[in-house]
Amino acid sequence: MPTRSLRMFTATTLLAALAVVAVGAAPAQAATVTYQADLSTAFANPERGYHNRYEIINDPAVNDYVNAATIPGFNPDLLDRTFARVKANGNTLVHSYVHLDKYKTQALPQALLDNLTSGLAAVRTAGMKIVLRPAYTWDGYASVAESQILAHIAQLNAVITANADVVLHLEAGYLGAWGEWHTGTLTNPSSAEEAPARYRIVKKIADTTPASIPLAMRYPIYIKEMIDPTSCVVPEGCTLTQAQKDRISFHNDCFLADLNDMGTYDNPSWMGWFYIEQKKQWMYDLATSTGFNKMVGGETCGADGYNDAACVNAQTEMNKLNFTEINEDYAAVNTDKWKAANLAASGNDPAETCFTRIKRKMGYRLRLLDATFPTTVAPGGSLALTAHLSNDGWSGLIKGRTAYLVLDNGTNRYNLPLSSVDPRTWLAGASTVTAGVTVPGGAVAGNYKLALWLPDPASALQARPEYAIRLANTGIWDAAKGYNVLASSVTVGSCTGDCTAPSAPAGLTVSGVTNTSVSLSWTASTDNVGVTGYQVFRGGTQVGTPTGTTFTDTGRSPGQTYQYAVRAVDAAGNASGTSATVSATTTGCSGDCTPPSTPTVSSPSKSDTSVSLSWTAATDNVGVTGYEVFRGSTLVGSPTGTSYTDTGLTASTAYSYTVKARDAAGNRSAVSNTVTVTTDATPPPTGLVLDNFDGIPAYPSATQNDLGKWTGANCFLDGGGSGVVTGGALSLRYNACGWFGSDVGVDLSTRTYLVVRIKGAAGGEQNHFNLGLGGSTKLFADFTLDGGAHPVITTSYQDIKIPMVANGINRNSPSQLAMGFWYGGNSTVVIDHISFQ
Repeated sequence: MPTRSLRMFTATTLLAALAVVAVGAAPAQAATVTYQADLSTAFANPERGYHNRYEIINDPAVNDYVNAATIPGFNPDLLDRTFARVKANGNTLVHSYVHLDKYKTQALPQALLDNLTSGLAAVRTAGMKIVLRPAYTWDGYASVAESQILAHIAQLNAVITANADVVLHLEAGYLGAWGEWHTGTLTNPSSAEEAPARYRIVKKIADTTPASIPLAMRYPIYIKEMIDPTSCVVPEGCTLTQAQKDRISFHNDCFLADLNDMGTYDNPSWMGWFYIEQKKQWMYDLATSTGFNKMVGGETCGADGYNDAACVNAQTEMNKLNFTEINEDYAAVNTDKWKAANLAASGNDPAETCFTRIKRKMGYRLRLLDATFPTTVAPGGSLALTAHLSNDGWSGLIKGRTAYLVLDNGTNRYNLPLSSVDPRTWLAGASTVTAGVTVPGGAVAGNYKLALWLPDPASALQARPEYAIRLANTGIWDAAKGYNVLASSVTVGSCTGDCTAPSAPAGLTVSGVTNTSVSLSWTASTDNVGVTGYQVFRGGTQVGTPTGTTFTDTGRSPGQTYQYAVRAVDAAGNASGTSATVSATTTGCSGDCTPPSTPTVSSPSKSDTSVSLSWTAATDNVGVTGYEVFRGSTLVGSPTGTSYTDTGLTASTAYSYTVKARDAAGNRSAVSNTVTVTTDATPPPTGLVLDNFDGIPAYPSATQNDLGKWTGANCFLDGGGSGVVTGGALSLRYNACGWFGSDVGVDLSTRTYLVVRIKGAAGGEQNHFNLGLGGSTKLFADFTLDGGAHPVITTSYQDIKIPMVANGINRNSPSQLAMGFWYGGNSTVVIDHISFQ
């Protein structure tokens, strides 16, 4: 990232952690101060980080999901309007669906709108911000008239607009399952006829909410459809303003679930064919028209096709995408890997778990490096500043806010807005800041604290310290006032008395720890008049003011790591620079240290491709939150209940399973008994078999299918280009190249369906190849199934039944069945058989 010159703070702004020498009536002297970095603390900051899921509408009369029987993975704290879990996790964001299932054909009742209003008020009281997603169904097909959707948007957004101060952003919602814009009406990206309705829905959301609220969409192809279509197909015109287009952002659902993020990147489109890598690059390049980062958030899925155990892909992708927020609660199969991945120190990043690194680096992380400024300033005088800072996060600020320089002596406080500064310009990497402001002419002379204040722009939140931004430096954050103290003693007007700061304490060491305390000692500082005491900081917050060179910090939690620094002060209030930082870890175990009891796995059921397990419920002193299912040593599932079905298995193969119970504190039970299960043999295909790859005839040596006709393949990465047969199925590994052909040559007029029993290595491969038969050739994803759905390949075998007449296949003269893999994808599909029924 190139260095940028920005306009910002003031001369008094940046005297951090180091006292300033005020020089009577002499000319102002320039000083350059270097600031102590906090590179390791994963502290909370507003509008970024992990989010936790809640049901913000908690009235069962208007929300059927407010009970254990209807909410998948229900936990009573989903209804907790104190948001204790968010606070315990050190987060500042919550997420909630707005469930509209009951109102698909009617206006929203006032009771729902009132309950949403009270829920948003609770968010404000708790010092949080929220992400909202309206949806008409959970896991199912959603069909709602466009006119009804537009009416609901107007109703909901009146409430959202009135509470915009606590709404971080909206997810587009409304369409399809979970409001994710798939599996529902108006969710066919290949349909130019449906595109105008989608556009009008987004336009209505943008028109009825403030410009401060981003609007996140899951699919890059729909983002392009809104902000950069190849042509406008909206009859009334494409009227989104540039400011509204700048609000359209990215919600990466199923982040790292597989190569294509479980369909996020691999949709076709009426606008043309775009490769997956093109769509990824669109999102890497996503920015406003003025060059600021856009909101990028998301969640993982119950699949980990990227197998990111080393946390390489998560860091790489979050960095490229400028990630700001992600769901902490879903899905454990991925977040547990992040918690288990221990990362080595690298550059400015300390050794830590992947989960903690993501927590530190999502969104912005602003760190002051150094500053040059005058040491005195007169009332009515100007303050000139040159400073350097670094954004160690993966994104800049998404929303605008005013930066202030604060002069505060406890009696008098002056908030000086830096109107020429936009903190959104502090993108990831280094920035150089030069600026000047004017101290009020009526400022009372004396010594002041100097602080950088980055409050929330909303008037109702501006004075709330939890909504202000903390810098990643040691010893400068004032949690009570919500500003970053850059100098503890700056002179406005003439300095009288002692104006010299003590020397910085040296030799700070940890002299002892217990379960609940940390003891420190250091070398005494010196001063021209005399040191009167010291200030001890834990993680940037002052926790003690001893007069000697030792201090014991009590009331700590067992088994936790803390960072400490110290500075000296004299009688005049001058403070030294901050000492080096030391870390200390208390002994013992923190919080809940008791693991759950061990579950016992019982006899399972099975098929040729799946094993269904069940086990006895574990018990725990606090409560069991879930289970971990292992196939061998591989974690394959993290259910909350006492059963699990492992799918996508190979027929006639033995598998061994164990289970562990898990509680909210992360304690795991001992491993259960081992159950070994052999899957059933694959049932023979019914109907007229074209290919079943059972070795009779052999493939590809005999080059004949089960009808005695020619079959063959080329350009695949195995079997000399033909693919390989293993376990009675044909495995085709491809990289934008591959062709399979099998002659039919018989009348199929008595048959209704073409049946392909198929699975993919990652899932989503339906967009990677076409299939041709009887004069009809389509992308596999574009065939229409009974009921109007389209084929979706998963990691488990399924019989995809394509009705031949409805898809234009000539059954009287079917000729050859052919499959072409030329569409930019790379993966493996496994075909168990092809038949006609």
